[in-house]
Formats: sequence, structure tokens, C-alpha cells
Amino acid sequence: MRLAPRLVIAFGAVAVLCVGGLGAALREDRRARETSRFDDEVKSACSRVADEISLQAERDQKLVKGACQSGALAVRALIAIESGELADRRVALAALVPAEREAFDLDELMLVSDRAEVLGADPRTLFSRSRDEIAARLPKEKPVFQIVPKQVAIAVGCTKAHGSRSASLLGLRKVEPLLSRVARTANVTATIGAGAPSSPTLATAVCQVVDTSGNKLSIAVSTSKAALTEQLRRLDETVVYAALAALGLALVVAFILARSLGRPLALLANEARKVALGEAKPIASEGSGEVAELVIAYNRMIDDLQSARRRLSFMSRVAAWREVAKRVAHEVKNPLAPIRAAVETLRRLRARRDPAFDGYFDEATSTVLAEVHRISTIVTEFSQFARLPRPRLEPVDVAEVAKHALVLNEAAAPDVKFDLRLPSSMPLVKADRDQLVQVLLNLIANAIDATRGRPSPQIAIVVEREGSDRFRISVTDNGGGIPESVGERLFEPHVTTKPHGTGLGLAIARRIAVEHGGDLWLGATSATGSTFVLELPIEPNVSQRGEEEDVGLPRL
Repeated sequence: MRLAPRLVIAFGAVAVLCVGGLGAALREDRRARETSRFDDEVKSACSRVADEISLQAERDQKLVKGACQSGALAVRALIAIESGELADRRVALAALVPAEREAFDLDELMLVSDRAEVLGADPRTLFSRSRDEIAARLPKEKPVFQIVPKQVAIAVGCTKAHGSRSASLLGLRKVEPLLSRVARTANVTATIGAGAPSSPTLATAVCQVVDTSGNKLSIAVSTSKAALTEQLRRLDETVVYAALAALGLALVVAFILARSLGRPLALLANEARKVALGEAKPIASEGSGEVAELVIAYNRMIDDLQSARRRLSFMSRVAAWREVAKRVAHEVKNPLAPIRAAVETLRRLRARRDPAFDGYFDEATSTVLAEVHRISTIVTEFSQFARLPRPRLEPVDVAEVAKHALVLNEAAAPDVKFDLRLPSSMPLVKADRDQLVQVLLNLIANAIDATRGRPSPQIAIVVEREGSDRFRISVTDNGGGIPESVGERLFEPHVTTKPHGTGLGLAIARRIAVEHGGDLWLGATSATGSTFVLELPIEPNVSQRGEEEDVGLPRL
């Protein structure tokens, strides 16, 4: 992966993780604090509701007790009881109870005799209650909780006594309406009992109100967490927007940074790929810090490399000239010896007028001409190697070239069994047909020489594709192999295993392969034969050869 996407991914991941982690921490902190606040508020509201119920019970008790001490209703009832006129005054007393109940703002009010007789009641349905039920509800001096049909009520009462007779007031206030009114004031929901609804969207608390008899009334108070949920939702949205903004900023910064770093690095990599071709050039310093130092170091390396390349080219050419001089001198010196001997013999015979002069003349001149021809051949081959023309690329059928080279060699070696193997399909390749034929002729001729004198001589020529962009031609013989000491220098000029060869054939063949963008090498070799492999690209990229690129033998 390139530097730019790496920086973008890294910066984006860091931004999202940092903002997301910070947002998660803030959200959890806000949720914990707000939940604690909601719980505290609900508990406080529950306490206020319980206190309000207790205060209301005390207020009701004071009102009723005051009515017994100084009110007219209880006194009238007691006078009627003591005077024995209760039957005559019952209706009048009963008519006073509703007004008294409304004055006390109670849900129920009864005027009861000391014998548990209902003298007056509001609502009137209370007249139907039995004496035992009324006796059980006779008022105490303190308010208590009582269960009336399906509801809980605060029971308060008082007694007006004189002598052995008395009259009592019994009042009830239902808790549920009171609870609803107080809950609305506190902006909560309150229910009687501890069975508060359990929900993740509600904050609940349970508190108790204890009356004077020790009875406990449980009250469940709850309030919605909608505000908390809304706050967390807004916080989540803020975190998401912040993460997107941070991600966008990180991507912009990463893009700018990647561009400032990637451009000089990409340019540096592009120029570095040209180093092997000798086309690399110094680049302008861009960026700062390590990138600038890298560019400076690269430019210094290019300068040093070019200087070293020029020195190497000069030294290689000098060495090549020395090698050429040595090789040519060696090759030319060998024929000079018989030429000199023939001429000296002719001179001696001519000087003493030897009658054998005429007979030896033809032999000596034939020797001189043969050796001169040999010297000419040597010079021609060296000249051909030094002045090998650039390949003229054109579409070539490799299979046809292989068949043509084989036909040219079959006549020279009728006893050799040739085996040509071609692929089922082979695209046309771009190559110099004449140079490709020259390479194959040289390889097949060497194989024929290697199999000379061997029983059942065989040569296999295999043409095959190597991947999608290269092809390979293998020439295998069953000769005696090539010595290991010679195999390492086999493609050097004037290195040969044949007594009649000049050692330039394989050097020329390899040079042709290299200038086509491929190579020629010795594959497997043993006492049972050798294999030479020619590999060339289907679409070669042949560079222009300059004076600095020719580090082999110089042109003659």
C-alpha cells in the first residue's frame, strides 16, 4: 500500500478513535451524573409527598379536634343525647354534617353517638354501616391509616364528652386524590404500594408514611427519563458530528502531508528505477527534514554513480582494447609461423638454386595463402563481433525460424536425429529474424559438434512460452558435456572447447540475446549432454546503444 492511503487510514483511525473514545467517556459520565441527579430528585420528591401526606393528616386532625372542642355540631349532639331528645333532633343534626364536611374538606364525615349510632353522615351511604363497623372506626386521638372499600384513607376523629355520655366526629380523607394532587405539584407520578413500574425510561423511588399506630403506607414515586434520553441523544449527535469533523480534518491533513511526502518520494522512486538503465537524473529538492536529506543523498549518489560509470566505461574499454589486442595478436601469431617458415625455405632454395625450388614453390605458396585466409577470417569475425548492428525489430514467427534453422543444419549432419517441439499456439514476437536465425544456427552447430563421434547422436529443440511476456528456446544434445572450468567463461570472446573454433560464436549469440532484452545461458550439463537456453521477451524494449553503453569489445 502506498504512503498516501496509509496516512489517510492512520490519521482517520486516530481521529475517529480519539473522538469516539472521548465521546464515549463523556457520554458515560453524563449518563452517570444525570441518572444520579434523577434518582436524587425522585427520592426528594418521594420524601416531599410523604411529608405532605403526614402534614395533611395532622391538619385534618387539628380541624376535627377543634370542632369537638368549640364547634356547635358535637355540642348539639351531646346536648340532645343527655336530654333524651335525640330522636327529635336527629334530622336537624344530620342536616348539619354535609356543611361541616365541606368546611373540613374531607371525603367522609360522620357524627356518631357513644352507642355507635350514626346521627349524621355525608355521604349518606355511610348510614348503612353496621354498629360494629362504626365502633371499629371510632376516632383515636391521633390520625391513622384505614382501608375503606378499595382505597386507603386517613382516619381522624374527636370525642365530645360530658359525664358518662359523649358524641364523636369521624372524618376520612382518601389518600389517592391527595397523592395525585401532591404528585402533580412535584411533577412526578405517585402510586400507593411498593410495586413501582420497572422501566429503563423511568426513575423510581419508594418511601413510607407511618401513622401514630405504627401502620406503614408505602408510596412509589416515578418520573420519566425522557429528558436524560434526549440529552444523551444530543450528546451522541454531537460526538458523531465531532467525529465526522475530526475525520474530515484528519483526511485533509493526511492528504496534504501525503502529498508533501509522497510527491518527492514518488519522484525519487521513479528516478531510482532508471538507475540501472543509466537514465537517472538529479531531482530538485522538495519538502523538508528527512525528505530533503534523502533527496540530497540521492542526488549525491547519482553524481557519484555517473562519475563511477564514466570511469568504469573508460577502464572497461581500455581493458577491452587490451583483450582485443591480445586475442588478435595471439590468433594472428599462430599463422605467421608457417608463413615465415615457408618464405625462409623458399629464400634458401632460391639462393642456392636448388632444383627442388619449383616443386616446393606450389606447396609453400599454398601454405601462405591458407594462413593468410585464416588471418582474414579471424579479423572478419572479430570485426563482426565488434560491429554487430542493432536489431531491426519486426513480427517474427518463432516456430518458422526454428524450423528454418533446423533445415539448414540437417543437411550437414544426416546421422543426427533431430527432435523439434513447438507449442500449440505461439504469438508473433518482435525480433530481428536474421539475428535470431544466426543464434539458433550457432547453437545447433555447436550441438552437432558436441555429438560428433557419439553413438546415436540426438539434438532436441524445444520452443515454449515462459509466462505471458517471454518465450524460451532450449537446445539439448547428448554429447560429452562441457567442463565446469570452461562453462563459467564459455560466453567470453575466444573461449572455446573446439580445436577449430575462434570462440566468438557464443559471445556473438549472447550479445544478440542481450540486445533483444533477453539472455543466453548454459543450462544443465553433464557427461551425457548439455542444454543451452535462449530466453527473449515477446515485446522487447531495445535501448539505443551509445558509446558509454558498449563496455564489451570496442568497434573495429
